[in-house]
Amino acid sequence: MSPEPPGTAELALAAVRVTRGMPTAEEVAVLAVLLTARLRMAQDAETAEAEGEVLVPTVWRHPGAGFRMPGAWAS
Repeated sequence: MSPEPPGTAELALAAVRVTRGMPTAEEVAVLAVLLTARLRMAQDAETAEAEGEVLVPTVWRHPGAGFRMPGAWAS
């Protein structure tokens, strides 16, 4: 399961407010900022992949070298 990109919930809320009709200038500005940030993140990821770098967010902390007993985290 891949993590959700940052700003997804905020983008959805801003889009709903704008599409309801008669948005304020602040609501349109928020939507523009969020869309710009998402597009910039997507472009940076594509550039990194093209250069051979792979940006993969990891959720797990990888243990250091050596063996750990199963259940060592509980002690």
